[in-house]
Amino acid sequence: MLGDILLKLISVLTPDDVKELKGAGCESEVATLLATCDGIAVAWRKAGVSDNQVWADIQIKLNALRSALRG
Repeated sequence: MLGDILLKLISVLTPDDVKELKGAGCESEVATLLATCDGIAVAWRKAGVSDNQVWADIQIKLNALRSALRG
């Protein structure tokens, strides 16, 4: 359930949103947000209640957002 909530949360943010936020001077704030989401995902995974597909979806989405932040 936590994984589904996290996936919903990060699915709202698009790579274009990240680029726009970066351009507006909020790069460090977005990086912090992504790191926090990643930390939640890792804690959820370590708790042993994770769904492999949801885990994969979360990682794919976070990687896309991180890539947009670096780009």
